[in-house]
Order: sequence, then C-alpha cells, then structure tokens
Amino acid sequence: MTLFFADVEGSTRLLHLLGKRFAPARARMREHVRKAAADHDGAEVDWAGDGVFLAFSRATNAVAAAAQIQRALAEEPWPDDEAHRLRIGIHTGEPDLAPDGYTGMDVVIAARVCASAHGEQIVVTRTTRDMAGAEPLPGAAFRPLGRHRLKDVPAAVQAFQLLGPGLRVDFPPLKTLTATSLPALHHRLVGRADALARVEALLESPEVRLATITGPGGAGKSRLALEVAARAALDRAVYLVGLAPILDPELVPGAIARAIGARESGSRSVIESIADNLGGAGALLYLDNLEHLPTVAAQVTELLDRVPDLQVLATSRTPLRLSTERVLPLEPLALDDATTLFVELAAARGVLLQDDALASVHEICRRLDGLPLAIELVAARLAVLPPSEILRALGEGLALEMEGPVDLPERQRTLRAAIDWSYQRLSPGQRDLHGALAVFADSATLDDARAVAEAGPAFLSDLEALVGWSLIRSDSTDGEVRLSMLETVREHALGNAEAEGHLEELQRGHAERFLALALEAEGHLAGTEQAQWLERLEREFDNLRAALDWLLASARAEDVLRAISALERFWRAHAHVGEARRWLTIGLELGTNLAPDVRADALWASARQAAAQSDWQAAVPVLQDALVLFRAQGRRRDIAFALSELAFIALRRGDKDLASSLSSEALIIARELDEPRATSGVLAILADVSRIRGDFEQAVAFSDEALALRRSLGDATLVMDSIYHVGVSTFAAGDYVRSTEALMATLELAGELGDALYRAAALCMLGAIDLLRGDVAPAHPRLDESLSIYTALADDRSMAECLCALGGYAAATGRPVDAARLWGAADRLRGDSPLEYAEPAIEERFLSVVIDALGERRYLELRSEGRSTGTETTAGVLVGERVTK
Repeated sequence: MTLFFADVEGSTRLLHLLGKRFAPARARMREHVRKAAADHDGAEVDWAGDGVFLAFSRATNAVAAAAQIQRALAEEPWPDDEAHRLRIGIHTGEPDLAPDGYTGMDVVIAARVCASAHGEQIVVTRTTRDMAGAEPLPGAAFRPLGRHRLKDVPAAVQAFQLLGPGLRVDFPPLKTLTATSLPALHHRLVGRADALARVEALLESPEVRLATITGPGGAGKSRLALEVAARAALDRAVYLVGLAPILDPELVPGAIARAIGARESGSRSVIESIADNLGGAGALLYLDNLEHLPTVAAQVTELLDRVPDLQVLATSRTPLRLSTERVLPLEPLALDDATTLFVELAAARGVLLQDDALASVHEICRRLDGLPLAIELVAARLAVLPPSEILRALGEGLALEMEGPVDLPERQRTLRAAIDWSYQRLSPGQRDLHGALAVFADSATLDDARAVAEAGPAFLSDLEALVGWSLIRSDSTDGEVRLSMLETVREHALGNAEAEGHLEELQRGHAERFLALALEAEGHLAGTEQAQWLERLEREFDNLRAALDWLLASARAEDVLRAISALERFWRAHAHVGEARRWLTIGLELGTNLAPDVRADALWASARQAAAQSDWQAAVPVLQDALVLFRAQGRRRDIAFALSELAFIALRRGDKDLASSLSSEALIIARELDEPRATSGVLAILADVSRIRGDFEQAVAFSDEALALRRSLGDATLVMDSIYHVGVSTFAAGDYVRSTEALMATLELAGELGDALYRAAALCMLGAIDLLRGDVAPAHPRLDESLSIYTALADDRSMAECLCALGGYAAATGRPVDAARLWGAADRLRGDSPLEYAEPAIEERFLSVVIDALGERRYLELRSEGRSTGTETTAGVLVGERVTK
C-alpha cells in the first residue's frame, strides 16, 4: 500500500492573512487533490484541517497524483497572497488496517516525510522510488536527497525528490533530524582524504567516545570536522555547537542544550537535561573551538559518562588531555594540495588562472605555510591583484616570520601575519571599523555596527572594503544583513584594539548599545509587536550575553539588573531561564547599594524566573521581599501583581484559602487603581480559585472578564493566557465545545509567539478532552508532544498532568497495566499537590475500568510500582516503549 500525506505550508499565516477568503481558497485546493486522487484510483483516508491522507494500491499512481496536484496548484490563478503550496510525502509499506484507519510505523514514516518537505515539493522514500521505477512518469525522474533521520522513526530513511515537467526543482534541505545544526559546505575539501579516513575510522568504533582534531589556528580543523559531521549525518543525528563566542566555561552546557533543543530546569543540572535528550540516540556531538575553554574537559567527561552511546568530535588547538580521548593532529596542507585549493578558490570567485600564474601561486602557498585560512584570505585578493602582485606584496610588505606571543604555536604567528597583511592595507577608518566589529560576540546588524563604531559618512564604503578583503563576512537573511568575522580574524582585531587603547571604549559602547536594546524591548514585549521582538532578542542573544557579562565585570550591577528585569518575558518565552537566574543572583549579590526600585524589580524578575521552572521554594521568599519593597515605595500596581503571583503559587501548592485571601486583596487594589493589566491578572487567579472550589459559573465569568480586559490592551501573551483560562474554566463547567475552541485558539497563538509553555498546556488539555469525549486517536500525539515539552522543561507538576491523561489513554486502548503504572509515575511527580485541571475527570472516567480489569490489589501494586520509578526519564521511557507500541 502506498501512503500519501500532504498539507499546506504556512497554513496558519494564510488563515490570518486571508480571513474570510481562506475557506474558498482551501476549497479550491481540496478540489484539485480530490480530482487527482480520483483520476489515479486513490482513496481518501482522512482530512485534518489543511492536511490530507490518501492511500493508493500502486506507487506509480500515487506519484502521478502528486505530480498532477502540484501542477494544478501551480497553474491555479491564485492572487499572490492566496497561493496554497502543498508539501507531499509518499511512502510504500504494509500498514495495519484498524477500524479507524491505517496505523503502524509505515504511516508514521509517510507523515514524517511529508513534514520534512517544503511547499511545492514531492518527497518519496526508497521503497516508493523502487516500486515506481526510474521514470515513473514521462520525462520524470527521482533526485536522491540522502539518508535522513525522522522523528519517532528508529532507522534512517533514504529520501528522493520527484523531478519532472511543470514541477519546481530547487528547495532548501529537508527539515529532518539529520539536516539540523550543520551549515552548508561551500567548497570542496582539498587534500584531506587521509585525515578524513582516519577520523571516520575512529568514529566507526563504538569504543571511541571522544575524537579531537588538533592543530594550529587556520589549519582547517573545523572544515575537516564539518566534512566528517556532514557525512555522518546521513546515518545518525549530528549536532554542531560553535563555542568560539563563549568565554565562560560555565555557559558551555547551555550552548549545547540550545543546539540539541534541551530545556533548562530549576531542579536538575543542564548536563542532566542534555543527557536525557541525547540518551539512546547514538548521536554525534560536534564541539567546535575548545582551546580557550580548558575546564570544559570535565563537562565533556560528565556528559560521556551519562550518555553511553554518545560520541564527541571536537576541534581544538590543544588536546583535552582526557583518558578517553583519541587525538588526530592536523598538519598544514602539502604544497601541491595548497596550490589546488588556491586555484579552486580563485575559480569560485570567477578568476581563471593561466598556466604562467601557477609558479607564483605555488610560491604564495609556500610562503603561507599551506594554511587553508591564510590561503582563503589571500585568494580573495585576486579580484584586484594578480598572483605576481600578491607575491610581490608578500615580499615587500608582509613579514610572514613575524613572531607573536611566545606561548602560541609557530604557525599561529604565521597566520596572524597573513591576517595582518590584509589589515595593513586598510585605511585608518576601516581599521577602526574592523576593531569595532570585533567586539560583537557573534554577528552585528548594520545599525548596531554603525552605532558602536560611531561611524561617519564613509561607513558603507569602509564596510565594503572590509568585506572585499575577507576580513568581514556579510550574510543576508530575510532582508536583514548581518556582519561577522572568522574567529582568528576577530582575535587579531581585538589584539590591535587593545594595543591601541581602544578596546575598553569599544566594549563599553557595545555593552551600552545592548543595554539600551534591552530597556527598549520591555515595552515592545508587552505590545503588538512582541513576536518580532522576541525573535530579534533571540538573534542578539550572544551580544546580550556579552554585554551583560561586561557590565558585571565592570561593577555595573544596577545596569545588569535593569536589563534582566526589562527582558523578564524573553527569558521565560525562549527558555533562557537558567542564565537569567544566574545573572540576577550575581547582580543582587554585587549590588549592595542598589536603588530601591531596581532591587524590587530584580527580585520580581527573579521570582518570575523561578516560578517558570516551578521552583516554588525559591520563588516565594523572593516574591515576599519584592512585595515589601513595593509596599515601601507605594507601587500599588506592582503590589497587586506580587499578591497575584503569591496567590497563584499558593493555589499550585493546594492552599486555596491563602490564594483566595491574597487574590481578593490584589483585586481591591487593582480595581481602585482602575488598572486593566493588574485587574485581569487577579481575575485569572480568581477564576482558578472559583474553579477549584466548584463554582464553575463564577470561574467562567472571571475568565471572560479577564479576557475582555486583555483584548483591549493588545497584549498577545496576556490574551493567550486568558483564552487558555477560558478553556480551563469552561472545561470544568462541562462545556467541552467552548473549551476546545478556546484551547485551539491558545495553541494557534502559542505557535505565532513561539511559546512552548502554552503550547504544552493547550495540547495536554485537548488530549484529555479527546479521551473524555471518546475520540481516542488524536489524544496520544497531543499528549505525547505535551509531555515532551514538559520533560525538556523539567516541569514535574505539569508532566504529572500529562501522565495522568496518558494513563487514561492506556486504559481506553486496553492497556490497564500501563495505565496503573503511568498514574503511579504521575503521583510521584505530583508530590503533595492536589489533582487539578483534567486530572480528576480522567481518573473518574477511567479508574474503574482499570480496577475492573486488574483487580484492586494488582492495580495498587502496579500504581506503587509506577510511583517508585520516580523520575521523568523513567516516565518518558514508560510512555514511549509501552503505550505507543
């Protein structure tokens, strides 16, 4: 059976963009799909929103239908904003036929292949390609896309793209686990065949846990490692972590966590969270540029100890000196290989060297010691200088033998000379701009570069010169130009700036620029452009980190706390909570003479970050301290916020009387102030209090009132929170229809804002409603994704809510043993907290089913067994290995 999945790329954006025009446009798309299915004997299995699941008895029919659909949609006279671009995934296998449709791993593979594709693209698996033949349609063929790892699919899948008349050809790489994290390879790897074979041979041995490529700066360690990683990514998950911008070894685990998608936790170390994510995946972790972080060796050791099937590939100028390490020294290129690289780089820039130039090229490479980075920098000058002139310039103006610091390798000094050769040809203004750009941690926008450099009218021409000399790289994404430089070039520029006495001034300018950005962002993060500002802050995260670290080192704790407090929403929305709490802790310790309002805001921010990790024990005393300061300063609006937050925590801890008292006091203050933000926040807490006390009508009324207030504010995050509360309150009142509508709206807003917390919350509630309404099929994927998010966040209480619902799913699908164990695991994670949200309804609906199937004694034994597992990791394995099979 050939399984065909398709859905519309960017459907949520289309829905918002088109409004009432969306439904007719979608209907036209569906007509084309249905016609193609009918024309090629396909059966409609399921329509879900903008996605379709078809089944064909012949692979050639499925491929023909896909081509017909894409051509028809391409020919459809859409207005520019209405175009529906389908991504199509096709897989042939032997799915199981259940009463509610096809099931099994082949269905998962087909759906994941579809999800990996791009709009207008048709991707098929190897089995479909083989059965459809080399030319499935007249003039058509298949292009191999390599082997890819897909989510929830144990083995890598070989993928192919259908090419043919009327079909789009060029697409970005597939969106798969294999395709993540690695940049594109822009030129061929020259002269490294032996080194490549040695590294790959080491990594093929499971006994080798850590391989480190060492060598002088500019020898091509990173380029070789990237080649190894790209080839390995055909068969396994590979993650690249660039450590050049990281100066503090304590931040390395956070960088790794971001690269692999792990979330920080208040109760567990970042290394433990990373280990949970990587365990059992057989992954390759590529750590690039370690030499400036000597203490990272201990972190690598701990990670290898915790993840037995993990391998680490590292690049460093010196070995890590670990007993498990295999070191592969990388020497400069042989002279012939260096010459080949020079010629190929010239050709890539449109310069075809004549035979009479090869002698000069050969001599240039000899003088550059065969270092690939130096060769790349010099080859870039071919646009303005022929090889003979470059050779003359080397002889006249650049002393390649100039020595640098005595603790650097010999060829490190040579590379610095090669970089300095370019630097010496810059004007004073270009040199100043180069030094200013070096203080950016990762990259810079044009505006930020101009501001920190305090550049004048010559800014763009100076920048063009720097790009032309390959001292600066210019990349454009989504219309925004970002400027960056190689790390060794950055080191050279920083050294010059320090020697000339400019570095401190430049770092101060950089820090104050990003301090101003943080303070400016505060208002936008609560306004109509908050999604765009969250994205902007994430792009500038390395620069923000560098600025905050510099401010701390300069004893400007008050500025650090002002910035951290201003970005309070950003830290939570993008899961940088651990780092925010670290800066807050240090800043509050160092800030002995803080202005009272700054200290109060910092305490409030600290409490909010702790609450984001469900660290109630840390959050409450800090909140209470903030409340004292708010009262002393007469900040009644903030008093209402602090009381509301304390009420929320009290409710989560099961003390509804305290929650009621605190929220009632907060409401009096908020209404006296006629302050809609504070009032709506209190109403949200009162809705929860009323719900838990069984007054569902009042809970819904409070939720609706809060939502109305927040809509008037235009604050998408607050609106999302209130819509979610409407969903929870109406669920408790038994109105599943309205609750589902509200939770789906929450899910949509969470997607627009990139908010994982509300996505997880909405998915968990929706999964529970599915179960309670008897619609079992969609429940599991929703609950599984929600649990994955909460597990990554290490939010035990919310994980318990998911496990409770998954226990209901197990009971509903005839797995009473799993249900009892899942409920036991939920008990352990829930601790002393009471049942809430959908948990009471789930147990009421399914508990008797489980006890009737097992008997009360066996049920209690299994629930106790589940309780003894104790950790979210064990609970996750329980779900993945038992419920989903």
